[in-house]
Amino acid sequence: MNYARNRRSLIRLIRIYPLIALGVLTLAYLLGAFSDQEDPLISQNVIITALYLFVGVVPLVFIIGFITVGRASDKAGLKNSKSHSKLNYEHAFDLPSERMHGYKLAMISGRPPTLTGLTGDTYLSDASAKCSINKEHVPPVADCECGFYAYSDLTEAKFEGSINPGAFLLDVDLYGVGFKYARGYRAETQVVNELITPRRCQFCRILPAKVFVTTYKLGYDDTSWWQWQIRCVICSSSFKQEDKLGVKEMSARLKLLIS
Repeated sequence: MNYARNRRSLIRLIRIYPLIALGVLTLAYLLGAFSDQEDPLISQNVIITALYLFVGVVPLVFIIGFITVGRASDKAGLKNSKSHSKLNYEHAFDLPSERMHGYKLAMISGRPPTLTGLTGDTYLSDASAKCSINKEHVPPVADCECGFYAYSDLTEAKFEGSINPGAFLLDVDLYGVGFKYARGYRAETQVVNELITPRRCQFCRILPAKVFVTTYKLGYDDTSWWQWQIRCVICSSSFKQEDKLGVKEMSARLKLLIS
């Protein structure tokens, strides 16, 4: 069972659910569910009952679907953890070798701008992972979550990007000791090959993206930060010059290719 693909399908259905609900209500209206016609084509009670069933059953189907996908994900994770517990190599050169090329999401935050993971950790375009839980760990550790992560599938990474609209897509290579999962990799070191910007403005979602701009964000527990987005010429026109960077300037600051 490909739980990642099923999860994407469920989320896509939820996104179009309002349109489906609107279509159902329109159909019910045309069939006379909200009028006092003496001789309707379908009994008003039948239509109202069908609407109640739609309102009650469809969300229940989504809940059951997410529970099923979640259980499949948990089983895959448990299976993977069991396989890690069986790791027993006397020499590092006995480990299986595989190129770990993948994709991931990252924000650009701070001044000067810095790559920032969705977990809030900052890193350079060429960096080694550090464990925030146990300083003695040399990531990745099988029984810990430390290390750099990346999706092996570009489609999966792009879909996750649609759920995190302020994030950018990174093309990365992972090196050193690593673990392979159903959806990607976790490894010791990471080199960012390229930052892929969205074609459209991250604010209006209509015009072509041209300029990086930064805004001040407030978070929980009195935390605050500068977050960078790429916007069109119109949506970036109200920003001060010191709060704007061209694509080439941002590329130089981050020391990586931006396309």
